[in-house]
Amino acid sequence: MLSVLSALAGCTDRGGGDPLSPFDAGSFDAGSTTTPDSGPRPDGGPRLDDVLVYAHSADTLFTFSPYTETVETVGRFTLAGGGNAPDMIDLAVNADGDVYTAGYDTLFQIDPETAVATPVGDFDVDGERFFALTFVAAGTLGAAETMIGATNAGAYYEIDVRDASAELLGTYPDEWLSSGDLVSIEGLGTYATLKREDEPTDVLARIDFLPSGESRVTVLGSTGYTQLFGLGYWGRVLYGFSNDGELVEIDRTTGEGHIATAATGTDEFWGAGVTTKVPFLE
Repeated sequence: MLSVLSALAGCTDRGGGDPLSPFDAGSFDAGSTTTPDSGPRPDGGPRLDDVLVYAHSADTLFTFSPYTETVETVGRFTLAGGGNAPDMIDLAVNADGDVYTAGYDTLFQIDPETAVATPVGDFDVDGERFFALTFVAAGTLGAAETMIGATNAGAYYEIDVRDASAELLGTYPDEWLSSGDLVSIEGLGTYATLKREDEPTDVLARIDFLPSGESRVTVLGSTGYTQLFGLGYWGRVLYGFSNDGELVEIDRTTGEGHIATAATGTDEFWGAGVTTKVPFLE
């Protein structure tokens, strides 16, 4: 386990539903609806069995239910005024379940039932693209929930969801680059997939934001996979969505990954996200 500090301030260029075969969704029994672990959060957040992880390819929105072990296609991204939307390179979901996506130049809010995309604004960062996107819980970087976007080079920004303006917060230390995505869960923390020249596969890292204005990046271990362009969470398990359309379960303490299924109904994922209030199990 490697821990490093960076000043507080993801991934390679993108490129490259149907029912899933059953798999083990962590240690939670998806066939039981009476286990206490599926109950609602004390703060009124969703039940485990109600949680949907959103994922997408360049042009299509999907939902993944870890509880029922199914991926469903919502539809192709279209613009609110009509016509096809541009390629989407990542996705984030806030505490209320509002879905946002990043195009190469523009932030969109997405209707999760229709995949209709409404532009929020153009990013004001020349030459930068946000390949990794997440919300962090209220109290982490400020009083309100905050959107974070990371670039291919490992720089990460605070993004204003009212107009898409962005403020640089910092960069990953020690030549770590964003390899795919970020995901942040209230009460659990923020995770990212990173890459570096001396690492043959993506690694899982935990990012802790500190009151001093720094962030601590703790590398947890190798996932054994590359191009994990989307990250989600449910129960005790992180889920990586690969550029090959695979769904990978990732151990949140060691980073070790294994294929949950390749039968996802798509041959590529470019991003994923889940509400910051998803219940987690100890």
